[in-house]
Amino acid sequence: MSNSNSTPSVLCWQRWSGPLGLCLTFFMLSYTIGVVQPIMPPLVRGFDSTVGYVQSALVLMSLVTASFTPTAENLSRRLGRKPAFTIALGLFALGLLVMILSPNIGLFTVGLAALTGVAAAVLVSTPVALMNALYPGDMANKYAMVALTIAGVAGALVGSISGGFMAYELGWRWAFGLELGLIPLIGLLVQSIDVPIPRQALPIDWVGGLLSVAGFGLTLVGLSLTAEFGWWQPKDNTRAIDIVVIPFQISIAPVLMATGLIFIGLLLFWERQRKQQGEASLLRLGVFSRRIYILGLAIATLQTIISVGVQFNLYQFIPAVVGLNSFRTSLAVMPLTIVQLAILLLLVKRRPQFPPRSLLQMGIVVKAIGLAMLIVAVKPPVTPLGLLPALMTLGAGTGLFGTYITSLTFADTRDEDRVEARGVYRPFQNLGASLGRGVLGTVLVVAASTKIVHSIIAELGEAVTPEVSRQAIRSLQVSIQTLRRSERRALFDQLPDSVQPVLDTILQTAATEAMQITLGLALGFCLLSLGLSFWLPKTVKKIEAPIE
Repeated sequence: MSNSNSTPSVLCWQRWSGPLGLCLTFFMLSYTIGVVQPIMPPLVRGFDSTVGYVQSALVLMSLVTASFTPTAENLSRRLGRKPAFTIALGLFALGLLVMILSPNIGLFTVGLAALTGVAAAVLVSTPVALMNALYPGDMANKYAMVALTIAGVAGALVGSISGGFMAYELGWRWAFGLELGLIPLIGLLVQSIDVPIPRQALPIDWVGGLLSVAGFGLTLVGLSLTAEFGWWQPKDNTRAIDIVVIPFQISIAPVLMATGLIFIGLLLFWERQRKQQGEASLLRLGVFSRRIYILGLAIATLQTIISVGVQFNLYQFIPAVVGLNSFRTSLAVMPLTIVQLAILLLLVKRRPQFPPRSLLQMGIVVKAIGLAMLIVAVKPPVTPLGLLPALMTLGAGTGLFGTYITSLTFADTRDEDRVEARGVYRPFQNLGASLGRGVLGTVLVVAASTKIVHSIIAELGEAVTPEVSRQAIRSLQVSIQTLRRSERRALFDQLPDSVQPVLDTILQTAATEAMQITLGLALGFCLLSLGLSFWLPKTVKKIEAPIE
């Protein structure tokens, strides 16, 4: 009796535990990226650091993952998928522990960018390879890949909603402590997977991987720090992480970008030499040698910058103008994600009889229309209901685009390179998410701060030197990014009584105009990606499952 009752349970465990563990892996990776942004204010204050450093750590993590994915894929094929996966889970757990226990931003960056970044290179590609082995059938495989995509979207959503609550009520370290508890569960679930995947002895270009991380990492980190330190003239001090890094009176940002470009030059020279000698080359082996793949990757990353940057700015704009708390703001923005997922799921089963490139371009156009509608909708009076049509249109365009960009990007990718292609693709979307928050988020904060300070100075009718004005703008930027809404309100209450009657109007007008500027910039990026899409192939041999 007990044996007959236990058999279905055992069969159910064997069937679903492995796929669930793989989906939880994607959930965990996306949660790591999504949770950093809402915990950033207390994290910055706890480390006495800056928003620019934390943004740079996110950029570095994505770059390390993307750069090491080809190397990690080769190691996984040599060692075996499950042993490599187990090692990567342990390394990821170590990175989380370092972040939780870190006393300063430097050690936090080591945990996030170095340890979890390297581990994520395996944790991104291995679930795809194991899902391919578990579900070799075409339709079953598509649904398996969609399940990974939904898990990734859910992880980012849970991180963005729960991170702020945990950071302010319990402390920001608890946000990563909760994630740390998932690792033994994932390890237990994945152990049930019993799919033989043959090992292969493939050459590894270690030097090329390191040069690519250094080159692209330093260049993009320098770019992300321009708002913090200036493009050339240093805005504040010339110290970073208590170490003097600039011997001359210039910003650290151009020095980092120049150093990064030097490493990129060394990378190109190194790869050319290896190619001439017939040795393994990072740029020759795998997906980086495919022109269409690189073009599709660039378009997808550009669209991720738009999507994540706009959503991030909505999370800043709605509480300030509409007055909603973080949870109600999440509910107001949620229709965008819901419509996006609904379109993805609908199109997995039903394929319109149009060329994939035309459908992708249709998605970009719908997304552009949604951005234009949002520019109109953010004008006062702003209400969640007034934003709903624009958000749903934006979500529909994003879902339509996301359904077909993967297929067009992989149009000329060999079957044996598809796991690596997916492994590289997803970290670049994480990179786009980091840049979206960094670029569009910085534009929003800088534009709003500038307009607020200039409007207050004009209302006071007093002469203020440019240096005093710049210092006030910089201080307000820090306050907007690190203080709670109530704390910012207390700061504005200290202004002279003559300003108080018009202060609410100044704040709302500045926030609205700054938001419209960022949406206009996002619309420009959207049109740029539409132009680039004409170089993609019109049709494809195989429709790939979308990647989040």
